[in-house]
Amino acid sequence: MGTPQDALTRIACLVEARYGLSPAVLEQRLCGYLGRSSAHDQAQLADQLSVAHEDHPLWQALIEGLLVHETYFYRHMDQLDVVTQEVLPLLRRQNPGGISAWCAGCATGEEAYTLAFMMRDAGLSARVIGTDLSARSIASARLGSFGQTPGLNSFRAMPAVAWSKFSAIPGRPAVWSVAADIRASVEFMVHNLVLPLPDARRMNLISCRNTLIYFSAEGQRRVEENIVASSGPGTILLLGPAERLRYTNVFEPLSYSHPQILHWPEHKAR
Repeated sequence: MGTPQDALTRIACLVEARYGLSPAVLEQRLCGYLGRSSAHDQAQLADQLSVAHEDHPLWQALIEGLLVHETYFYRHMDQLDVVTQEVLPLLRRQNPGGISAWCAGCATGEEAYTLAFMMRDAGLSARVIGTDLSARSIASARLGSFGQTPGLNSFRAMPAVAWSKFSAIPGRPAVWSVAADIRASVEFMVHNLVLPLPDARRMNLISCRNTLIYFSAEGQRRVEENIVASSGPGTILLLGPAERLRYTNVFEPLSYSHPQILHWPEHKAR
């Protein structure tokens, strides 16, 4: 019989093969998920996962246990200020008919809704797609209701003017709902980033912030490939503060002062 470490390694390799997530990054969360289960139970789980389809409850429970579901509105406001001041006016000039935006790894939806808020404030006609591997997070995002609880809640960085995008929910103190017309402009779907995005539209703006850090080298290569497939000349790409592209060179920094805001120059071929 194998050891718990053997089973952990097998499960980590299965996760990497299917979802591109890094075993090194996920090891601590995987240990926590497996808890004090016996070597036999862990080996049995590895055997079952190796033949189960990704929508099987075993896979779904594992993925929910491994992913980081926490985020908030107007995250990394310094970057979003540049988006408001420079990126959105540029996109307006390039795309007078409207904007298509993709928020990849959106968790419970706050960042996707933030993009919708910003584009509404800029007077842009926009459709936003928010995707995440977590079915539970996507279900929560679709509801569009968020609690203002003490501590690290969804509203902890939200500017006062953005409260106009919410309404209180009767009978539910400290729970706020995104305005119905804005919810209607945001579509959420469960999606594995190492697979092509089902939506065939070319995206004008892609936000993939604090997401690449969770992928293995091969996983990131596949994610970048799918980002490029959903992009084209003129597309803007937002990355997180600690992230950079490793496998594609079609994107270039929009400015040296903000290297995580990239664009695909109009003259550059795929």
